[in-house]
Amino acid sequence: MQEIIYDLTYMPKGHTGHLCPMKEVVDAWQEFYQIFPFNNILQFGFNTGWSSALFFTMFPDINIDSIEIRNDSNAQKGLKILEEKFPKKHRIVWGDSQVICKEVIIGVRKLPSEKYDLAFIDGDHSAAVVENDIKLSLHLGIKNFVFDDSQLPEIDFLLKKFQKLKLITEKVYFATKYKYSGYKFSGNKITIGYYQTV
Repeated sequence: MQEIIYDLTYMPKGHTGHLCPMKEVVDAWQEFYQIFPFNNILQFGFNTGWSSALFFTMFPDINIDSIEIRNDSNAQKGLKILEEKFPKKHRIVWGDSQVICKEVIIGVRKLPSEKYDLAFIDGDHSAAVVENDIKLSLHLGIKNFVFDDSQLPEIDFLLKKFQKLKLITEKVYFATKYKYSGYKFSGNKITIGYYQTV
């Protein structure tokens, strides 16, 4: 049985899987933080806020800005819970990261912060979307990247294409969802990769 470190079941159900607070995930993020103590995260893919809740629980001094395309009632619930539990720590930009990427790069749009030190890329996992998320992050001067599901062939291929990104460490955990009032574990291995620019 997998070990759950934090109880995040106060967060609403998401439309896809969650980055659940299991030991392997917590250990991975603690190692990433030891390598580079990040302060401001730009997160691609908010879902309903489980990742943000985990990061604020683990690293109370950080701030997160999220980009999320799906503005539904559960996402709004998650946003409200984060504001109540972690006030003034999280901001959200609603919209398609592909459109936002183009607008920021050509200078017709700004994100809430002018400086981020880590990009967490965990939104749409198609190669085209991840490529633009990387381009936006590099444009913003971000030097530290974490990719969830980096084992997917399209993401793995893309990361090899960006020679500016160097793999620092990869960790493996098993896919987990909170469903029907309990955590459900699968045998599907997920890789979470930490990269830095060179």
